[in-house]
Amino acid sequence: MKDYLFKNNLSVKQVAGDLDISTSYLYQLIRRERKPSIELAQRIEEYTQGDVTVGKLLGFEGDEITPLLVESSMEKYSKECRERLTRLEDEQSNFKEKLDAIETRLSRLESEITP
Repeated sequence: MKDYLFKNNLSVKQVAGDLDISTSYLYQLIRRERKPSIELAQRIEEYTQGDVTVGKLLGFEGDEITPLLVESSMEKYSKECRERLTRLEDEQSNFKEKLDAIETRLSRLESEITP
């Protein structure tokens, strides 16, 4: 990461801002005092156009990182699906309540109209 910054004449402050992280956190990543989340590592790899890889950031070499990325992506996708399902169930419940209210009103109107 340090080499990437130097080679591209970028400041830590600028890159941290672009990545939406603090400069102190980026310094810790550069000094290898901390490791980023898989999601942040992927963002950094995209930002650097592959010059700084997820594997390097997380301390893996070669194919060791692939299962972690797949697992992380699956967990994220699974969580998103559960959240969407919950929202749909809530919307279905609201729809059913509104439909029941409409049917009740129609029944009342019909009973008022019919002699």
